[in-house]
Amino acid sequence: MSKKILILSQSYLESTTDQVCQWMDYLKIPYRRLNGEDFFLFQQLSDLPDNTETAVVWYRRKIAHFPAEFSLKQPDINSQYTLKRFLVDEFNGLHSFLFHSIDAQKWLNDPLSEKNLNKLQVLQLARRLNIPTPFTEVVTTKAKIVALLEQYPALIVKPLSECILLEDTERRAYKMLTSTIDQKSLGAVPETFFPSLVQERIIKKFEIRTFYLDGVCYSMAIFSQNNRKTTDDFRNYDNHRPNRTVPYKLPAELEQKLDQLMKILRFRTGSIDLMVDMQGNYHFLEINPEGQFGMVSHPCNYYLEKKFARLLHQSVLHEKEIHQQPENKENAAPATVFSEAE
Repeated sequence: MSKKILILSQSYLESTTDQVCQWMDYLKIPYRRLNGEDFFLFQQLSDLPDNTETAVVWYRRKIAHFPAEFSLKQPDINSQYTLKRFLVDEFNGLHSFLFHSIDAQKWLNDPLSEKNLNKLQVLQLARRLNIPTPFTEVVTTKAKIVALLEQYPALIVKPLSECILLEDTERRAYKMLTSTIDQKSLGAVPETFFPSLVQERIIKKFEIRTFYLDGVCYSMAIFSQNNRKTTDDFRNYDNHRPNRTVPYKLPAELEQKLDQLMKILRFRTGSIDLMVDMQGNYHFLEINPEGQFGMVSHPCNYYLEKKFARLLHQSVLHEKEIHQQPENKENAAPATVFSEAE
C-alpha cells in the first residue's frame, strides 16, 4: 500500500484546507483528509491513521465544533464552561496521540513545538537573532502600568496565549482583541490583576502579514492605520471599509533571519506578523504556525494553495527516496515534480 499525505483539519469554516485539497485533486495527488469531527465516527484506536501508511502530515486545524449531542448545555455558565473545558481536554488527549504515533519527521511542522508555542520564548529567540521586537513585559499591577507610561506614550495589552471567542449562555460571541492602554484609559485599570502581556504601542505606518512556506517568505502590506477599527488590531475587520492590501517584499536580511527563526522552531510553514513604524523600522510581533494564508494568497496572487499542494507532494517523493535507497543511484528513475506551468 502506497503511503499518503495526511491532512488534519475541520469539516467546515476552513476554506484554506478546501482550496489546497482542490489543487491536490486537480494535480492528482493522493491524500487523506481527516477532520476533527471524523474522530467521533471511530470505534477504536486502530481506526486512527497508521504511521506506516502516512508519508507526510499537514496539521492545519483540530475541530470546529463537537457534535450537538455532546454540547452538554447547562443553565449555569460556570458549569457549562467547566464541562466544555473537560470535553475539549478529552478530545485533545485523543487528537494529540497522533503527535506521538506518527514519526516526527513526517510532520510539516513539529507538532509538539506547535502545540507548546510560547509568545515570550518566540520574542526571546527573535531578539537573539537581532530581529527587532517591541518592548515587552508581563505585569500584575496598575503601579507598573503607570511607571511604563512614563517611558512610553501608550501600551498595548494582548493575551500571553491566543485570542479566543467568548460565548455566553445565549450563544452570543464576544471577540478578544489587542487593546491600547494610555493615560485616558488608565482609570479602568484595577490596582492588581492577572499576569498580563503588555508591549509598547508602535505608531505604525502599516502592518505586514508574511506567510512562510518552506524557506520562502510571501508578504503582504496591510494599511490598517487609518481606520479606527483596525488601528490596534487589523483582525478587528471592517467589512464596510476593508483595509487596502498589496504584495510586499521584505529586506533580504530580515527574510534570512525569519528563516533562521522558523528553522529553530522546526516550522516549515506559518504566518508571521510584523509592523513598520513611521520611521520605516521593522518590528517582529509573533508567529502563528496555523495562520490563515488565503488572506495573503488571494489579494497578492501568490497562489499559495497550489504551492502548498506541491510542497506536500514533494515531501511524499522525498519520503519514498529515503526508504527506497537504490543501490545504483545513477540508474534510479528521477522523481516527478510539477513544473510551474502546470
